[in-house]
Amino acid sequence: MSKAQLKKALGKMEAPALADMLIELYEARPEAKEYLEYWLKPDAEAELEKYKVKIHRLFFTTSGRPRKRPTITSIRQIVKFFETICYDPELTAQLYLYICSVDIEWLRSRRNPLVGSKSTRNWIDTARLYIENAGLEDRFGIKLDNLTETLDEIERHAREIHPVGSGWRRWRR
Repeated sequence: MSKAQLKKALGKMEAPALADMLIELYEARPEAKEYLEYWLKPDAEAELEKYKVKIHRLFFTTSGRPRKRPTITSIRQIVKFFETICYDPELTAQLYLYICSVDIEWLRSRRNPLVGSKSTRNWIDTARLYIENAGLEDRFGIKLDNLTETLDEIERHAREIHPVGSGWRRWRR
């Protein structure tokens, strides 16, 4: 169904029927519930904090222990939902930077951070691309550079502890 067809069908409905349909949608879909709740009380900062908590829960348990690395799809889905509810490029850039910082925190909690550093670098590149496309380099460029330097430092330290050719897999190299 196209938007024009939907608009035409909704235009034919009376107010009580439309209200009933929205209530059914509210009950049926969690995404619709979030959207309608934000529509009633738009608070972008509170919404950003809510999505930061969701991101943090993907990487860590409530007790602070690291989980298995979340899939790229699950993180992208959270970012997509945030963008549809609250479209503000600065807040989305802040969410991307938060993803990078939590990912770096997750790497630090691992025994061998080299295992997940490539994915973290990809998230930093994704954040950099978004920030450049949104024209927000002057606002978030230094934070991105700091995250990159931190990741480089973690990788350098991990290579000192786990040099290539050491460990039980050295026979493959």
